[in-house]
Amino acid sequence: MDGYFSALLRLPPALRQALGRLDAGFAETVTEIHLRSGRPVVLSAGPRQLPAAEAPGLSALTALAVPMPHAQLQECFYALCGHSVHSYQQQLRQGFFTLPGGHRVGVAGPVYWQDGQAAFQTITSLNLRIARRLAPALPATLRHALKAGGGLLIVGPPGSGKTTLLRAIAAELSALGKKVTVVDERGELAPCTGQGFAFPVPLHCEVLAGLPKTEAIRMATRALGPQVILCDELGGEQDAAALEQGLYSGIEFVASVHGSDAGVLSQRPQFAALARQKAFAAAAVLAGADTPGVLRQVCPLC
Repeated sequence: MDGYFSALLRLPPALRQALGRLDAGFAETVTEIHLRSGRPVVLSAGPRQLPAAEAPGLSALTALAVPMPHAQLQECFYALCGHSVHSYQQQLRQGFFTLPGGHRVGVAGPVYWQDGQAAFQTITSLNLRIARRLAPALPATLRHALKAGGGLLIVGPPGSGKTTLLRAIAAELSALGKKVTVVDERGELAPCTGQGFAFPVPLHCEVLAGLPKTEAIRMATRALGPQVILCDELGGEQDAAALEQGLYSGIEFVASVHGSDAGVLSQRPQFAALARQKAFAAAAVLAGADTPGVLRQVCPLC
């Protein structure tokens, strides 16, 4: 079953059944499902933004062509949360929550902010980003960079395939005999439930999920003895400081960051210390959201 159809499983039955009639071939191209208060459902398929009612297999469904009532959007939100919103409060403070299988739901709406904590007053948009287990073949230049060691930075805009590439890199490092700890703050790199992992995990990998990167990196350094720590979406100064501490312990890092070119470390003040310490020997720059998973270049950083 394609990831599109598994991403629908928690939606309310009527909407799940309607969207489930999408042509299977077209479904494989869909990367996001947009549910918005007062607007019809929209699908992202590559660079296209397509009203669901115009998609193959769905054109006869008039219910998808009309604006979604606000009450129906709230119903979708509660259903996606498994009717247990409190279970996702920590993630929701960051504007998203993750479903079984690694599908991420981005959330928008008016926010109540107090003492550095965010709480949504109501939900106006849900952006259901579809996770798929792909196994891209790594180009020789990237395999060489991983074998050489010294750390690798994955650079790309949202939707360019950073998470998918990180999974493939974890498998490559494991095949090289490296001990890898995957720091999976959002539960997307190696989704796991009470029934086990949704995707096969490489032999020499440990997974720490659901923790802030700062805590997970400290925990891995103290207890798991990794040679390489792999993590997604570096953000602020705390993430950079945690990586810096790991470097002092002799750990290499493979990490992703939003950006468009290999100069992202030197361009952002929060990463200045990592740039000075030459935390990453090379950068792999992804082409963009129009061609997810495609590398534009692999270049040395030091």
